[in-house]
Amino acid sequence: MCNATSGELNIAPTGVTQVISQGATANATCFTSLDGVSFALSSSSFTTLTLQPGWTEFDNFFRKAAVRDINGIVHLEGEIKTAGTKPAAFTLPAGFRPSKNVYVLINLCTGSIGRLHITPSGAVTVQPEGTGNWWMVKCGVSLEGASFALSPASFTALTLQNGWMNAPYATSNAAVRNISGIVHLKGAIWTNGTNADPFVLPAGFRPANQTFIPVDLCGGNNGRLNIQPNGMVTVEQQSGDPFSNAQCFTSLDGASFAV
Repeated sequence: MCNATSGELNIAPTGVTQVISQGATANATCFTSLDGVSFALSSSSFTTLTLQPGWTEFDNFFRKAAVRDINGIVHLEGEIKTAGTKPAAFTLPAGFRPSKNVYVLINLCTGSIGRLHITPSGAVTVQPEGTGNWWMVKCGVSLEGASFALSPASFTALTLQNGWMNAPYATSNAAVRNISGIVHLKGAIWTNGTNADPFVLPAGFRPANQTFIPVDLCGGNNGRLNIQPNGMVTVEQQSGDPFSNAQCFTSLDGASFAV
């Protein structure tokens, strides 16, 4: 949303869509980006996930936690919750596990932001934005729209610039792939510098218009990629947050947009 603040879309089976802002409503009315938003029409061909003790499905109004692999991109769906304090929510079955550590941005209660940390063993933990915010997780965790690439196969490596470096915290290198007109990014980057432009997307992976894509930053904090039609990419932290959130860690996993 405006100034890289967070929010969510609440989409009913009737198609009615409500925009929910984490902060002031003005953040949504000023600017709400739909780029990168996705969800599954149904649970068909999805594999049901077994939740860890203490975690439950949210209720009968939402879909159950499930997973599916489409062209090497793992997609999650469902809504879960916990009354406890253990962040380990479930383990992905073999065949749905990433080759390196993955950090994927997700929505929590009332438009709040969190992330999934997914390891090569399939272990998935939930982390809310910032510190002292576990109440956001207890309120509800949406898996809808969360996705990541299984491996670098068929991805094109991105050339980093301006002091940006690859693969902090045992993640994978920055890379990009176009699948049926949807550009998918993968990997994670970091920098000691102050230049917010980490790379330029090669021709064939560039949007027709300026595009804003939400991404996970250090500590589960919210950020976004500002992508220009010439391929220039800028990392932007949420308004009021320090740029160190992006410097420390910027995850590209789960980021996608239409060309």
